[in-house]
Amino acid sequence: MRLRSRTVFTNNPPTSAMRGFGGMQVVFGYESQMDGLARALSMDAGELRKRNAISRGDELPVGQRIETSVRLPETIDAVLERAGPKPSPPRNGVAVGRGIASNLQSYGRLVWLKDSASAWVGFETDGSLQVRIGVPDIGGGQASSLVQIAAEVLGAPLDSIAMHFGDSALTPLAGTTTATRQLYMSGNAVLTAATQLRDQMAAEVAEETGQPADSLDFADGMVKGLDQSIPLADAVAICIRRAAPVATLATFYGPRGLEVDRQLESGRVFPDFTFGTHLVDVEVDLATGQTRILRYVASHDVGRAINPQSVEGQIRGAVAMGVGQALMEEIAVDRGVNLVGGFFQYLIPTAADLPPIECVVLESGEGMGPFGARGIGEPPIGPCAAAIASAIEDAVGARPTTLPITPERVLACVDEAARA
Repeated sequence: MRLRSRTVFTNNPPTSAMRGFGGMQVVFGYESQMDGLARALSMDAGELRKRNAISRGDELPVGQRIETSVRLPETIDAVLERAGPKPSPPRNGVAVGRGIASNLQSYGRLVWLKDSASAWVGFETDGSLQVRIGVPDIGGGQASSLVQIAAEVLGAPLDSIAMHFGDSALTPLAGTTTATRQLYMSGNAVLTAATQLRDQMAAEVAEETGQPADSLDFADGMVKGLDQSIPLADAVAICIRRAAPVATLATFYGPRGLEVDRQLESGRVFPDFTFGTHLVDVEVDLATGQTRILRYVASHDVGRAINPQSVEGQIRGAVAMGVGQALMEEIAVDRGVNLVGGFFQYLIPTAADLPPIECVVLESGEGMGPFGARGIGEPPIGPCAAAIASAIEDAVGARPTTLPITPERVLACVDEAARA
């Protein structure tokens, strides 16, 4: 691979990060190329992607090897199976198109940032559990997922766990909720702390009760053994009586690595990647250029769905943002001046603009997060614009290349197709 880049200084207002920052534009470019190749080869677009999908052990251009399962072909099959046949146009003057797009998106921060997250997990004397971690929960269910992880390892009922988060004066640092990193980093931190605490307590209970430590199971508010089972509160009392800890502080460190050098070689750049495919059916009014999404199906391999409801919520939220980027959201700038004065001009999708978003969640169990989970906060926004552009091209015969794909730009595609 050879890379050439050019930096241009302008008077435009500076921009900042949004979900999946930088990824969607790249996906829009390479998925447009994939569709062009499929047309040139008279090959089904999904089949072309399946044949060229990377696999475990493949090496990326910077030298990073893919270490976990790549179920990208399965996500393609999943959306096609769920969607069924392409719908027919409802009337004259309206065209219907179907588009598909796939992506890989990293989760976790760049390895040369030397990321870490810490968590404190401890029992009270009544057997209730406290989890302290400074994760900022911004609505993605980060805190609830961490509670579930602690409950799974230590067998504490969910309603007996108190979660303290978001205040760095009272909790260990967990870093920012960015870069699809919290489940990976903080999830592993809680998993590490809870596992260490379980093993320490199991050793004390085993000595006290005369049972093998590896035979003890922490579940349903109990420590269950081959011959004897005791409530968690009794296990806590045993540890306190034996002067053994009933709380643990643990830090999880992400993988380390070097910055990409001028030869574009560094080995590992990100901890791991999430793979997915989206399919969209659109209806285009050939007289007005108005585009309406009829159906949207998204499939991602999340490794392990710690909280299935949160997983689907992340996918639906990302798709909603992606639809806005694809069809509506635009900043008009004239000689460095932003001409968009507010949301009455900067359009974002409402419920009326979105179809039901169908999620097909695959679980390979091979992510690098807790219990094999992969990050899913940002990855689902990647394929949106590319899939919608593909669907519009399928409907009108020419591909839009500028975002957002406004009615005026759709009509330009209709005219281009008519001239071809």
